[in-house]
Amino acid sequence: MDSKELGIYIHIPFCKRKCYYCDFISLGMECMEDKSIIEEYMRAVKNEIEVYFTQNIIREYNVTTIYIGGGTPSYIDSKYIVEILNFLEIKLKDNVTPFKEIEITIEINPGTVDIVKLEQYKKANINRLSIGLQSTNNEILKEIGRIHTFEEFLETYNNAKDVGFENINVDLMIGLPNQTIEDIKDSLFQIIKINPNHISVYSLIIEEGTVIDQYIKQKKLVELDEETERNMYWYVKNTLELNNYNHYEISNFSKKGKESKHNVNCWFQKEYVGIGVAAHS
Repeated sequence: MDSKELGIYIHIPFCKRKCYYCDFISLGMECMEDKSIIEEYMRAVKNEIEVYFTQNIIREYNVTTIYIGGGTPSYIDSKYIVEILNFLEIKLKDNVTPFKEIEITIEINPGTVDIVKLEQYKKANINRLSIGLQSTNNEILKEIGRIHTFEEFLETYNNAKDVGFENINVDLMIGLPNQTIEDIKDSLFQIIKINPNHISVYSLIIEEGTVIDQYIKQKKLVELDEETERNMYWYVKNTLELNNYNHYEISNFSKKGKESKHNVNCWFQKEYVGIGVAAHS
């Protein structure tokens, strides 16, 4: 077997509700009565994985990372995630890296997971969580269409720690309408206090046709000016570095040795296979 590394990315395009800034291929299910599309989609994901193995594309490599992104993968029933990972574990029985040592990440959102779901993820060998928070300001969360509060995030984070997850990323955003430097300071203070291993900080990009784009055009929200956003970025960078978070990639900060292998491999343009409707290889 070739020892060349390979990552597997699995796209789960379902959400409870699409966030107002989101331009990704995703489907808000809140108002859909028929959820059978989820079952059909997960069957198709398995079939696509089977094709890669049948053609020996994945077998030629050493798979070192599996990343389950969205959408909101934690929105769907955990049995689908467990089935996919069990399927991959069987397929990767001859992989150089033992399955339990592969970095396996799933993106989760507060309001879509409970402690039972987290326990099932742990049993399925998921060893890294990426939790979408974006802001500690509940009013801002509401304005950008998030389905949760900061308090619900804390509950999710604490449940994850209780279940035994140590490798946790927290997502934050800067440049949001009505966001201030004080909001950023509070978000960083609150997150540094709970001490996750990894923090990702993304600038808002206003994409044409999104709800937030329409709100700005209708003057319901005001776009943040570039100078304020730059000040936010430098404040975030300096604050996190002073608190022992290494700025190892444009939007990513981590404690020493806790860099996301998935992120690093993408940054260095290592090879990966994309599974799902909007994933590419």
